Amino acid sequence: MIEILKNERILNVYSNEGRPVRSFPISLGKNPLHPKTQEGDGRTPEGAYRIISRNPQSKFHLSFGINYPSCADAEKALREKRIRFFQYAAIRVCHLIGVRPPWKTPLGGYIMIHGESPEQKTGDWTMGCIALSNRDIESLDVLIKKGDIVNILP
Repeated sequence: MIEILKNERILNVYSNEGRPVRSFPISLGKNPLHPKTQEGDGRTPEGAYRIISRNPQSKFHLSFGINYPSCADAEKALREKRIRFFQYAAIRVCHLIGVRPPWKTPLGGYIMIHGESPEQKTGDWTMGCIALSNRDIESLDVLIKKGDIVNILP
């Protein structure tokens, strides 16, 4: 399991038995104080997600996709009329069958845990992703796998 503590800028990895394994410093979206609610808001999501992909050819060295938006994100957005019912239904079906939800909705998408930017930015610089140093993302790569839980907390 992966636990991301946004306020502390830390990513913790736990064993299947719940024991701490490693911790890594992270950078977040440019606007990290609140959960992601829409495409382009520069926020990092909060909630329970899973690793759904691994991209060793990422322009950010190496990346792991998470299944944002979640059903909870979609339900809240539907209630607030930020998405339409067909978008909510598509997100929900994808979660039920265990595939990547649509990343082109008003909620945004393409949320990754990834390595450094080619421009070597500092501080919170992503569009909503979780960034580690290239060395740390390589260390994380041997600790996690597709399907692992990612809990993102304030």
